[in-house]
Amino acid sequence: MATVVTVHGTFVHSAGTADALNVGTQSEAQWWQQGSELDADLQAFVSGADGSPVEVVPFTWSSLNSEIDRRHAGSELLKVLRGLDARGEPYCVIGHSHGGSVVASALIESVARRNPLTHLKRWITVGTPFVGMRKERFLFTRLTLPRKVMFVASLMLFMMFMFYVAGELFGQGFRFRSERYYTALLFNGVMMTLPILFFYIVFRVLDGRELMGYSRGAVQRARDYYADKWLPLCHKDDEAVQGLRYLPKVKLHFFDKDFATSTITKGSVVALPIVYLLVVTSPTIMLGISDFLQSRIYDVQEFADEDAAATQARQELKALQDRMQAAREQAEKGGLDPAAAEEARQRMRGIRLQMRAKRSILEKSFPQFAQVERAQRFKRRFLTREGKPCEGGRLCGGGHDYALNSKLLFHVVTDELSSAVVDDGLFAGALGNILKLLVPIVLVPLVFAVFALGILAVIEYLATYVSLLLSRGLNALTLSEVKRSTFGNDTEGEVVLGADYGPSWLEPVTCLLPAEISDQITDRSNSMATQSLYKFRNAISTLAFSDEDNKGGVITNYLSWKELVHTCYFDVAAFRKLVALAISQAEGFMPTQALLHDGDFQRTGQWVADLGRKLDVDPETGVVVTHNPIQRPVPFPV
Repeated sequence: MATVVTVHGTFVHSAGTADALNVGTQSEAQWWQQGSELDADLQAFVSGADGSPVEVVPFTWSSLNSEIDRRHAGSELLKVLRGLDARGEPYCVIGHSHGGSVVASALIESVARRNPLTHLKRWITVGTPFVGMRKERFLFTRLTLPRKVMFVASLMLFMMFMFYVAGELFGQGFRFRSERYYTALLFNGVMMTLPILFFYIVFRVLDGRELMGYSRGAVQRARDYYADKWLPLCHKDDEAVQGLRYLPKVKLHFFDKDFATSTITKGSVVALPIVYLLVVTSPTIMLGISDFLQSRIYDVQEFADEDAAATQARQELKALQDRMQAAREQAEKGGLDPAAAEEARQRMRGIRLQMRAKRSILEKSFPQFAQVERAQRFKRRFLTREGKPCEGGRLCGGGHDYALNSKLLFHVVTDELSSAVVDDGLFAGALGNILKLLVPIVLVPLVFAVFALGILAVIEYLATYVSLLLSRGLNALTLSEVKRSTFGNDTEGEVVLGADYGPSWLEPVTCLLPAEISDQITDRSNSMATQSLYKFRNAISTLAFSDEDNKGGVITNYLSWKELVHTCYFDVAAFRKLVALAISQAEGFMPTQALLHDGDFQRTGQWVADLGRKLDVDPETGVVVTHNPIQRPVPFPV
C-alpha cells in the first residue's frame, strides 16, 4: 500500500486554534483531510505500484506561528513517518505553508539522529516560506534563561577564589612566597573551575542535541537523502511567501524623531519645583550653599571680633526704637488732653534725634555695621542653636534638617524680606518697611521666571536629542519584535535571517508555478475576495451595532479564508492534478489510467519536469542560471 501524508499550515482556520483540525468539524473537508477534493483526485489519478489505492493520512498540529511548535510538530511527524518506514511502504508527504517547514524539520531531525527515512519517495512543499535562521555565536547567548542562571551560579565559586587571590596578592604587596604556596594556589584554582567545566560540557551537549540541524554532517546527509525527492511549488504572488521574503528588507518608522520632544519639554513646567526639592533635600548642596554664604557673602569669621560691640549697639538702637514706639502709641491714644499729646509728640521728636545721632556715631565707629548685623543674623539663624555653635561651625543639622534647609533657601532669595518680617529692622518708618517688602516680592519672581525660561530652553534642546535617540532605539526594537513575531521566532539562541522558497540546507531549485496554473489560482482568490466583500458590505449595519469584543468574530463570519492566493492552491483542479502527477512519478507509485488518458497529461508532465531544476547565480553577470533538472525515477513515458 502507498501512503500520502498531508500536513496543513499555520492558522488553518479563523480562530487559529486546533478546534477545527479534525475531520467533520467544518462544512466541507479541507485539502489535507480525507474526503477532500485532493483526496478524491489522488484516489482517481494515483495508485500504488501494485495497483492498490493510495491512502491519505492527515497529520495535524497546533498550527500556531511558532518555531518551537513547528519543531515539536516535526518530531511528532517523524514518529508517524518512522512507522510507515517500519512497514516498508512507499510514501510521500505534502506540506502546505508552514506545514512544509514541519516536514523539513522532521527530515533534518531524522538525519541528525543518523536514521534517515529510507521509504520516503517524495516530499512536496506548497507555498512554504522557509525561515532561515542562524544560531548565536557564543554558547552562553544560546542558553535559556534558567540555564544562564545556573551557568552564572557555577562561576561564583571561581569568582570568589579570584577575589581571594587578588586580596592576597595586592593587599600584602608583591613579594615572593614559597613554591608550595603557589602550587597550592594553582591546585585550588583548578579545582574551583570544575563546576564551570561540568556545566559547560552539559550545556554544550544539550545545545548540540537541540540545535542538531546546524551540524555540517546533518546538512550534508539531508542533501544526500532528500534533495532529489523534494518538489517545491509556489505561486509568484503568494502573500505569505513574498511577505516574509521581503520582511528583512523593510525599514518601518513607528516613532518619528520628534515624537517625545513635546512630552519631555512639558516637564519644564515642574522643573523648577523639582530642582528646588532636589536642592533642599541634598545635604551636600545645602552645606555647600551655607559654607559659601558664611565665607563669601556674610564674612561671618571676619566680623567675629566685632560681634560684642555690634550687639551692644543693636541693643541700644532697639531700646530707642521701643521708646519711640511707646511715645507714638501714647500720642495716638485717645482721651488725652492737647497738652499731654503735644508732650508725647515732643518726646518722639527727641527720641528720633537721639536715634539719628546714635546712627551717625555708629556709622563713624562701625563703617561696616550693616554687614556685621547681617552676618550676626545669619550666624544666629543657621550656624548656632541655643547660643552654641553647631558641629564644625557649619549649617546646623549637617544638611539633614529639611526645615532649616528650606529656611536657608528662603533666606537666600528674600534676605531683606525676612529681616523686615522677623527681626526688628534698623530703619524705622512705614516707607522703609514697604520698600524692603516690595524689592524681593517684585524681583525674586522675575529672576525665577528668567531661570525657568533658561531651564525650558535647555530641556527643549536636550529633548530633541533624547527623542531622536529614543525613536531610533524604539524603532529598532519594535521592528525587531514585529519581525520576530511574524516569523514565529520564539526559540532561544537563534536569530532569523529571513525566509525563502527553500530550506537553508538545500540548494535553490525552480519552484514557481507555470503561468496557466498561477492565473487560475489568482482568479479563484479574486473571486472569493469579491464574494466576501459583497457579503461584508451588506453586513455593515450588523458590524456597527455589534459588541466591541465581538466585532472580530462578526468579521470572520464573512470571510472564507480563501481570499488569499496563499490559501487557494488546492481549490484549483489543475494544481491538484499537477500534485497527483508528481506523486505518481515517485518510486512505489504509478498513474492510473484516468491520469494517463487525461487531456492535460502531457502538458502537466512537462510542468512537473520544469520544476525542481537547480538554480545558481553566475558570479560574473549575477544572472540566475537554471541547470539540468534533478533526475527522478519515472516509471512511464512523459
